[in-house]
Amino acid sequence: MEINLSTLIDEKVIRFEFPGNDKNEIIKSIAALMYEAGKVTDKDKYAEGVFERERECTTGIGKGVAIPHCKSAAVKEASFALIKLKNSVEWNSLDGKPVSYVIMLAAPDNGEDEHLKMLSQLARNLMDDDFVDILTHAATVEEIEKLFMGGR
Repeated sequence: MEINLSTLIDEKVIRFEFPGNDKNEIIKSIAALMYEAGKVTDKDKYAEGVFERERECTTGIGKGVAIPHCKSAAVKEASFALIKLKNSVEWNSLDGKPVSYVIMLAAPDNGEDEHLKMLSQLARNLMDDDFVDILTHAATVEEIEKLFMGGR
């Protein structure tokens, strides 16, 4: 069964021109943002889960996009942050190019299916060059919501 990502969009965790000089700093900053938005109960524990996943395999999927993620007891509800970086950063991406857009997922420990469904749905969307182009050039929350609801 497919998950409707548009229902998980929360403007509290959408940022444009997000500061950060490297992958680790950005992951920590997004974890703090997720904590402030009430998505996670412990920003450090959540960030450590993301770092663990990152050590297993890069989440820089190419096209300037990274999808860092983890399943953690620190996560209250399945959610994701959409972050357009102020400056591109090295992410050890599969295509060797820096990342300028980060979609950081959070899934509760008991949400195995949700985690995989979110990743799967995002991966399908991100294979669509038009989707990636619109997402990475979006300048408002409304543009992002429209894109995730299937409008272009």
